[in-house]
Amino acid sequence: MTAMVRRVLKGGVPLVAAGLLVGCAEQRFRLGFESDTQVPTVAVVKSAGDTIDLQVARKVSFTISATDNLGLKTIAISLRGGLLLDTTITFTSATTTIDLVVDLPQGVNSTVGGVINITATATDGNNNSATATASIFVVNLRALTVVLFSPTVGSVTSPDKQLPIRVLAAQQAGIQRVGWQAIGVVNAIDSAFYALPDTVNLLDTLTIPTATPAGTFIIFGFAVDSAGRRVVSTSVTVTVQLVVTDTIPPIVTFTVPQRAEVRDSITVRAKDPSGITSIGWIALNAAGTQIGGRTTAFSGTLTDVTVIDNLSLSLTAAQLPALVILKAFATDAAGNSDSARTDTLRTVPVLADSITVVNGITKPLPAGGHVVDAIYNRNNNRVYLTNFDLDRVEVFDVTDTSFKAAMPVGSRPWGIALWPRDTLGANGDTVVVANSGGTDLSIVDVSLGRERRRHALPNFLIQSVEVEITNALVVPPALKLKVTEFDFSDRPQYLAMTCRVTAGTACSATDVMAVYSTAPTQAQQGAFPLRGTMRWENLTSAVPESHFWWEQAEKLPSPDNDTIQVIVDRGPLLGTDILLGASCGRTVNMIELGFVDSTFTRNSGNFTHALIGEGGSSKEPSLEFARALTYNVSVGKTVTVCPVINLAGVLFSGREEIDNGISPGIRVRDFIVNTAIPVRSIGVNFNGLTNLFRADSVYVFDEGLRLRGIIGASGANAGMDLNFNHSFQAGTGGTPGTSGGTLSPDDRLSFLASTDPQIDVFDTFFWGKVASIPIRDPVIGPLRVARLGSGEQILIGVTARGVVTVRIPALTNLYPANRWSGSQR
Repeated sequence: MTAMVRRVLKGGVPLVAAGLLVGCAEQRFRLGFESDTQVPTVAVVKSAGDTIDLQVARKVSFTISATDNLGLKTIAISLRGGLLLDTTITFTSATTTIDLVVDLPQGVNSTVGGVINITATATDGNNNSATATASIFVVNLRALTVVLFSPTVGSVTSPDKQLPIRVLAAQQAGIQRVGWQAIGVVNAIDSAFYALPDTVNLLDTLTIPTATPAGTFIIFGFAVDSAGRRVVSTSVTVTVQLVVTDTIPPIVTFTVPQRAEVRDSITVRAKDPSGITSIGWIALNAAGTQIGGRTTAFSGTLTDVTVIDNLSLSLTAAQLPALVILKAFATDAAGNSDSARTDTLRTVPVLADSITVVNGITKPLPAGGHVVDAIYNRNNNRVYLTNFDLDRVEVFDVTDTSFKAAMPVGSRPWGIALWPRDTLGANGDTVVVANSGGTDLSIVDVSLGRERRRHALPNFLIQSVEVEITNALVVPPALKLKVTEFDFSDRPQYLAMTCRVTAGTACSATDVMAVYSTAPTQAQQGAFPLRGTMRWENLTSAVPESHFWWEQAEKLPSPDNDTIQVIVDRGPLLGTDILLGASCGRTVNMIELGFVDSTFTRNSGNFTHALIGEGGSSKEPSLEFARALTYNVSVGKTVTVCPVINLAGVLFSGREEIDNGISPGIRVRDFIVNTAIPVRSIGVNFNGLTNLFRADSVYVFDEGLRLRGIIGASGANAGMDLNFNHSFQAGTGGTPGTSGGTLSPDDRLSFLASTDPQIDVFDTFFWGKVASIPIRDPVIGPLRVARLGSGEQILIGVTARGVVTVRIPALTNLYPANRWSGSQR
């Protein structure tokens, strides 16, 4: 590895000149020279931050800042942990101040990662030295990381007692060996070999020898990956005490989140050189009644014990949020007992920690990664989440709030949707996943936990056809044909599923359709860099059927608009086909064919409608605002054979396929005029008659994209969904006492993520807030509503710490009584 070091000198003086000046000054007052005893100053500056994402930065960077009154001689840099490096910079000219910018480039397959401990030592010309330390954390899925979880800082022990050891190692390519080593008054080493798992959690115990003297030793973990690379963890210092007669109780501490869930964990630690025989905790409500607690017994051989217990508090959703008081205690082998206190002094008060317990149960992603989209399958009460980083779909079981075995899919999975069975909302045990790193969709059988197939998506070539008059003086006029071709990215992004029916409500076996947006790329031609498109693909037809969305861009013929031709290319076996011929004479505003990244797509609960929201503002399309469209699959398409025409000596023919379910351009432009904002997320109810677009507020539209109202919810977290039973038509109350109807107002609700740790509940007809559901962490990713077999509804959201499930408490929507008189005057 080559370390790139850039020197930035500040106020440096040539060494010879500095020596002469000092010499002259000394000779005025005394003979000889006074020795330099002033030590340099040195600091490690985390110029790239505390955390570095190696997949983005491609290098490990930091800066060493050092100064000296006369001049620096060397700066030694040592790296340990996730990266091993020793290097020394020697100065050959007088340097009093310097910033060393250290860049360590890393390749795509670099295994550097985890905690990197930096030590910098600056030495001057008289060998005075100073040292600075710091640590940074490097995020890298390919890294070999090692963490020593136990013992921890401040651990104590004594001869003939035992010390628990826990070392966690992880590396995608596999771990072959994990162990630990102790150096000091205790010298020991132990390790175990493995058959290359990606994660190893080593649990071991160190027995302190009988003859061990009082003193200290350090202990650290280490691991060796499949390529033989060895990485060590940070070390911990353990103190050995000699115990004769123990009358001092153990030191007890505990930690618990100040804002916790009922199943969050409490960590209680007790240490005593005589050994611990019991450790425990209790939880009290505001009235002083015990609502939780546990005591764990030990043999007394362990001198440093940590217990992690699930709170499992006896609180119902109706009682939340709740104030809970926690205390912890322990007893040592000599019979001395004590509780956790507000400080390490025995005379300070007992610690009674008050916490707030809120709704929800959060489970971390099993192997990390990044969730982009999620969908709930009520058939098996599970949530499926696309893990973009790990190329798989995570499976979360709502029944026991645990993750099951993940399902591998294609490259960089993005959108996900259920496979429709009928237009009453029934779905099959299959999900469809948009693989944005490729050009296909994964069809995944969730009952088997694996892909059935990958459906290849076609390439579309869009042509603008123009005829220019080069000589109007001749008869007929001389013409020049100009055909400009645009080749968009075909990588799918967000996804919705719809189906056509032939009779009744069952989906036709040959008409299950995926509506999807595409991921834009910089390489696209002309006015379309970083522009995606909208398309649909029939996944079950015997004859391939595809459609490129051009209808939203159609305009009347004018010099500013172009005649369009759409060609689909399905590869060498199936060849090309003209879906919209230039001879059909359809004209569009070309720029409105493209959509800004990311364009959201979701289907209604009954699979008859899809909602599309352009996820970002830009200078184009016109009016500088993002757009929204609706799609009604039941309207169908019209296919017409167009006449053959001769343009400048070239014959054009073909057919035109017009999908009448795509909202016309006039409605799209009406949406833009009314809202003037970029879309950050979308939501659609069961029957597709209420549509939500979230931007600076939440805009409520009907099926025809008419603005019906605005919900005043703002903030960067854009996740939202509607009540599972929401089948209201936007603009109509649908309940007794409003504009008519028999539906329940308690179903006319939307759920919106907030920047605060809560989920806000709003009425979609009166636009007001009904309630807020407090949770532990803000929802920063998708938010979905699920309905259990019992009829109870829950919320599933992605937070910074994993996936949270929240049982929706009983909500009473009072807005009809409060806001509507029920009569006209």
